[in-house]
Amino acid sequence: VPFMTSTLQQEANRKLKFTSKRTMQIAQSLYEGIEMGGQREGLITYMRTDSLHLADRAVAEARTVIADLYGKEYLPAKPNTFKTKNKGAQEAHEAIRPTHPDRRPQDVAKYLDRDQLALYDLIWKRTIACQMVPAQVERTTVLAEVPTSQGNLQFHASGKSIRFAGFLRAYVEGSDDPDAELDGREKILPVVEVGEVLDLKELTAESHTTKPPARFTEASLVKRLEEEGIGRPSTYASIISTIQDRGYVRKSGNELIPTFMAFAVTELLEDHFTELV
Repeated sequence: VPFMTSTLQQEANRKLKFTSKRTMQIAQSLYEGIEMGGQREGLITYMRTDSLHLADRAVAEARTVIADLYGKEYLPAKPNTFKTKNKGAQEAHEAIRPTHPDRRPQDVAKYLDRDQLALYDLIWKRTIACQMVPAQVERTTVLAEVPTSQGNLQFHASGKSIRFAGFLRAYVEGSDDPDAELDGREKILPVVEVGEVLDLKELTAESHTTKPPARFTEASLVKRLEEEGIGRPSTYASIISTIQDRGYVRKSGNELIPTFMAFAVTELLEDHFTELV
């Protein structure tokens, strides 16, 4: 799926560790234009959008790039189309994409600073990947049954093999290195037959403690805001900045941790403004 404002902020936070505010600042500079060869050119489409539509020309350029870089087997018979699930989405703009998908990151690298190149690379890869065929993945589960005096115990192992990489060749969500991630995502099990007797080589007992839900990060908070219908594409970054600037949360690593002030203000609102909160 191509980027819109919320997903761009989420992925830039996960992969590049950019804050939502920083992501939008960099995207703004790419949209307004970069000096290249004596003229100023915008490298991406408008960055405040909740549309997933791509122009026909952009799709055609992306398909040409895919055929040249990866081969025609990576092209679907018809272009992929996407629709947003958000009922209140405004379709005035396109999804966030390169203005010219055939303009690869290495073609513009010398005109961009490190952060601009990293964000452009992210947008370019996502746009190309959304027009490629799906990956073909084979999943395998092996069950081993062990008879004991207390009854039969079952142990299981799960395997995953990528038969055809598809769009994963261009983009893997949550990773900066798709090729390395392809190897890491696979887990090949040894060949076994039904009814085969297995040798026990090692048995390890491990304790497990249930962990509390993870703290919000900027990425997961933007996702939740979108799910709850809070804010618009233009306000996600300012909401995230405001709760930090006013001391309602503090950052620890990538986590947003609520402060005493946040709890106090929330309690005040709940007690005295029940018709609103």
